[in-house]
Amino acid sequence: MFDVDECVRCGTCLESCPVMELDIVQAQEEIENLIAGSSFVVDECALCGTCDFHCPNDLTPSELIKGLKHAKIRELEENGKIPRGNKFLFPFNKPNIFIFYERVMMSPEELKNLENWKSPSKSEELVILGCSISYLMQHFYKNPTLEGLLKGKTFAGGIDFCCGVVYHRTGMPLPKTDLEDRLYSRFSSLGVKKLIIFCNECYEAYKNEYKRISNDFEIISIWEFIGKAIEAGDLKITNKLNLKVAFQDSCIVKKYPELMEYPRKIVEATGCEIIELDHNRENALCCGLLLGLVDRKAMEKIRKKRFKEIKKTDTKYIINTCPGCIYCFSMDLRIQMKKYKVLSVLELLRMSCGEEIDLFKNVESVNGILNKAMEMARKRS
Repeated sequence: MFDVDECVRCGTCLESCPVMELDIVQAQEEIENLIAGSSFVVDECALCGTCDFHCPNDLTPSELIKGLKHAKIRELEENGKIPRGNKFLFPFNKPNIFIFYERVMMSPEELKNLENWKSPSKSEELVILGCSISYLMQHFYKNPTLEGLLKGKTFAGGIDFCCGVVYHRTGMPLPKTDLEDRLYSRFSSLGVKKLIIFCNECYEAYKNEYKRISNDFEIISIWEFIGKAIEAGDLKITNKLNLKVAFQDSCIVKKYPELMEYPRKIVEATGCEIIELDHNRENALCCGLLLGLVDRKAMEKIRKKRFKEIKKTDTKYIINTCPGCIYCFSMDLRIQMKKYKVLSVLELLRMSCGEEIDLFKNVESVNGILNKAMEMARKRS
C-alpha cells in the first residue's frame, strides 16, 4: 500500500527508475503530481517495481502509479482506444493469441498435451505451466531433461488455469476476486497442497495478488525446484557449456530473491559465465512487453535501451527466465536476423544435460505466429 501521509516527497523512488531516468528535481515534482492525481509517469511507467526498493520509508510507489494507470486504462478501454492487435495478447479477451494458436498453429501432439493439462487428475502436488508454455512454448517442458526431472507429477495448463497477472500489471479490467475464487476452488477440488510454478508472472500472482492461495498452498518456483535438484545430485550436469551469457532479469523477480538467485545457480552449474547487465537484479530494466500492450512505442524505447547494455557484454546469448521477455526480444530485428540467441535458462539446462536443441526455436515460434496472423489478416481484407 502507498500511504500519502507517510510519503516525504523526496523523489528517491522515481529517481531510481531505470526506464524514465529522471533527475532528483524532476522526480520530486512528479511524485507530487502523482499524489495530486496526474503525471506523465502514469503513461511511461512499466510497473517493474524498482521504485519500491528505493523508498526510504518502505512505501510502494508502484501501487500509487498502478491505481492511476488502472483508471486511465479503463477510460481508454471504454472509449475503444486500445488497439485490437494489442488486446490480442490478453488471455481472457476474445479473440486472443492463445485461442488463435490452439486453432491454427498447434500440431496434433501439442493439442493432445494441452487437453491433458486442461484436465489434471487429483494430486497433492500440481505443476502449473502457465499460458505461454501451455500454448506457445511447449518445448520448455516437453523434452527429456524436464520430463525426466518431473516424472510422475501432475500438470495443469491452459486458459482455465491462467493467473490473469497480465491484467493486474497493465491495468486492464479484470474481476480479481472472482478469478482468485475460481482458481482456489479448482486447486482445492484437486486436493492440491503444493504448487510448482513455471512462470514468474504466475508466481507473482499466487504469492502476492491472491492472498488466499498464498496462505493455504505451498508455492515453489521451478527454478528453486531445479536448483535444489542439482544441489542434491538428482539432476546430473554432463556437458559443461563454457559460454558467456548476458542475464536478463524480468520485472517480477525484483520482489523475490529466490527468483534471482536460483536461476543464476542453475546457469553457473551448466558451466556458463554470467555477464551482468548494467541494470540487473533489483535495478533491472524490463523488456517493456507489458507496457507495449498499450503503447508499442514505449516498448521499443525500452528494448532499444536494453540492447545497448547487451551489446556491451560481447556475447550473443541472452538468457532469462520469463516467457514474456523471450517473446519480446524475439520480435526484435537483431534477434530475427539471428545476430543474437534468446534462450530460457531451461534451454541452457537441457544443453548441459546432453540434449541438442534448436537455438533459434523461440524466434521461429514467434515468426510463425506473426506470419500466420498477417496472412489471415490479408485474407480478411
